[in-house]
Amino acid sequence: MNAKPLASLTSGLLARKGTAKPAMRPQGFAGFGHRQEDLGWNDMGFDAPQPVAEPPVVVRQQEDLAVRLANVEATPRAAPGTARDKAAFTLRLDGDRHLRLRLASAVRHRSSQQLVTEALDALLAGMPELDELVAQAKSRSKGN
Repeated sequence: MNAKPLASLTSGLLARKGTAKPAMRPQGFAGFGHRQEDLGWNDMGFDAPQPVAEPPVVVRQQEDLAVRLANVEATPRAAPGTARDKAAFTLRLDGDRHLRLRLASAVRHRSSQQLVTEALDALLAGMPELDELVAQAKSRSKGN
């Protein structure tokens, strides 16, 4: 008697990790609008086309906000305090001042940036001689 050769797995029979698909589609309950087609067998691994559902309201709202934000960002602005008109610097504080600033931020429900900016604005408002210096600096920068 001759023995049959054993079957072996080859690379053509294996699927890469994450790409394997079931050969059978999930079956719905009969009578609820799902049609039975060859018991769900799908040897080619293709799913039946699904109807396109309307996106949820929140998705449409997000898309609308994205469009409105894009329109706002595209509008040129030169007002002080805009992102294009800002400069960054490092402020070093001792531990006590840092703690007080963080606590003030929590108590006032405002960011540390907002609190420091308000304090700086109050200081600068009390120095009217700066206005002339600012005008001179701006006129020099336009001339270069």
